[in-house]
Amino acid sequence: MIQQTTIKTELERIQSRIHKNDTGSLEKKLAYWRFKSYKIVFIFGNYDILDRKRIEYLTQVADFGNRFVIGLRSDEAAKRLGTELVNDEYTRATVLASLRFVSRVEIIDDVSPLEFIKILKPHVLVDSKADAKQAACYETIIANGGKVELID
Repeated sequence: MIQQTTIKTELERIQSRIHKNDTGSLEKKLAYWRFKSYKIVFIFGNYDILDRKRIEYLTQVADFGNRFVIGLRSDEAAKRLGTELVNDEYTRATVLASLRFVSRVEIIDDVSPLEFIKILKPHVLVDSKADAKQAACYETIIANGGKVELID
């Protein structure tokens, strides 16, 4: 019997890193990452336009661990905040997922990533500044044994 293998194209690999409302897939991935003792790093934002400075920032964030999850605010959540975006959520997610150091891009419909953080339980949450609105997220990270890193 000849075994057929499926070879993913690079675009399929990129697309496989993009998820929205897919906790089943996330839980399977997390179980594997935890079994392998991978250190999970998480950030959250709009990430509408990526310039050199933003790419350098993302590479610094990735260095805090070996599995990098980006929470991407959905178009609807951004609208609720009054944020105008140039690119739609799928375009933004595709650009982020194409970066080789990004493990997963999760499109999040909430203005805050708190509920997602409760599921993900990352080892490190990285933010660019101390923000009082993020206090609940920070507390959740620390309560789960993680840490918060603030970088510019």
